[in-house]
Amino acid sequence: MSFKSFAKLTLISIFLIIVAGSVVRMTVSGMGCPDWPKCFGFIIPPTSVDQIEWEVGKSFFEGQMIIYEEQLWSAKSDFVSGEKYNSGNWILYTIHDYAKFNPAHTWTEYINRLIGAISGVLTFVMLLMSFRYWKTKRKIVSLSALVVFLMGFQGWLGATVVYSVLQPVQITIHMLMALLIVALMVYLIYELPESSAKNVLVFDKNLNRVLVIAIGLSLVQIALGTQVRQIIDEISSGLDYGQRELWIGLAGNTFKVHRSFAIVLVLINGLLFFRNYKFNLGFKLVNAVFAVVILEVVSGIILTYFDMMALMQPIHLVAASGLFVLQIALYFQLKKLRPFKTFN
Repeated sequence: MSFKSFAKLTLISIFLIIVAGSVVRMTVSGMGCPDWPKCFGFIIPPTSVDQIEWEVGKSFFEGQMIIYEEQLWSAKSDFVSGEKYNSGNWILYTIHDYAKFNPAHTWTEYINRLIGAISGVLTFVMLLMSFRYWKTKRKIVSLSALVVFLMGFQGWLGATVVYSVLQPVQITIHMLMALLIVALMVYLIYELPESSAKNVLVFDKNLNRVLVIAIGLSLVQIALGTQVRQIIDEISSGLDYGQRELWIGLAGNTFKVHRSFAIVLVLINGLLFFRNYKFNLGFKLVNAVFAVVILEVVSGIILTYFDMMALMQPIHLVAASGLFVLQIALYFQLKKLRPFKTFN
């Protein structure tokens, strides 16, 4: 497999982290594994509650966690339990006090972590492969190393999300870091030397200007969206995840601004689409950008008028993330064409 193909595979795996993360958030599964990086002390998480309960004559391994008297306990060493519970065999887990088990939540969060781990391995392999450019284009090696570093940092952020018991601000930072890594991967791919004939596309400065504005507006909209998501998380938690019909009404002005800003987003990306079509510029990414904008708006409307429909939440988030990634890809595509500008 060529380095470019492997880099694209790695990019897809990283984007899947965003998809999996949105599903975790939709299903409120973030605390399915109360510790990190293991899950209740297991490498492969438990599937039934009896695996994390104390029993007479049961074998426990060092680090294994149980829920006992509504608290999390970690085994000090390998042992077999006696007739009575011996607190001397256990250490109270004090990082947080969340002590619940839901197998569906546990495995949803575990799959999210597994995708992250696979992506981490792929980025490391990509770094090793990048050394083929050490003499010809060292920038590729530097970008690959930066991706590996940021993936490690992202893993640490994932741990802080768990330790904070899903504080909305921590979740938002975790998501934005994923977007940054994806954008960096797109940059890396577009920096790779061309192996085929010259691209027939030409640079258009006006399209580029509108695109830069569109990217800025997308970042503003994503920031507003994360604030709305934080507010909704707090409202839903306060209502014990019931009375969904009240969530939007209680979200206040931040939601109204976010909703109204979507009109600006449609207009600016519509302008991109119009210019690309009118002057027959041939940028297929522009069409993809506009299609994703429509998906984002439609999913937002459904969320608004159908009581924050659970299925639409990950679709809306993935659409927003996908829009940003496509815009970034288009920006670097134009940037690469800039030396050959022939259209104004």
